Amino acid sequence: MALEDFLMPGEEIKYQSGESLVKYGGKDYKLILTNKRILLYNSRGLVVKKDDVITQKLEELQGVKYKEKGLILKEGLIEIQGKTLIQLSGHAASMKALYQQIMQFI
Repeated sequence: MALEDFLMPGEEIKYQSGESLVKYGGKDYKLILTNKRILLYNSRGLVVKKDDVITQKLEELQGVKYKEKGLILKEGLIEIQGKTLIQLSGHAASMKALYQQIMQFI
């Protein structure tokens, strides 16, 4: 299935992480911001493709936190607090840009 198959009626993509993937639970995902949700999406498998999707409604967000760790190879960490805590990590520059995009929607 394509990413568009997971969008709800009236849902519009506002931002996609593009080639820079974020890590969540030890797996790589593309992050997509819509006017209604945050989606983590990846299609896994070489022969048999399996979609992996995690979502969080924007209206349920209670807070977003950004921090960096490391000296030379900095890693950016984003914590999204909603009904559950979503902890994302990736390259510091791309995670900072992602944090700024998320802050525009809450």
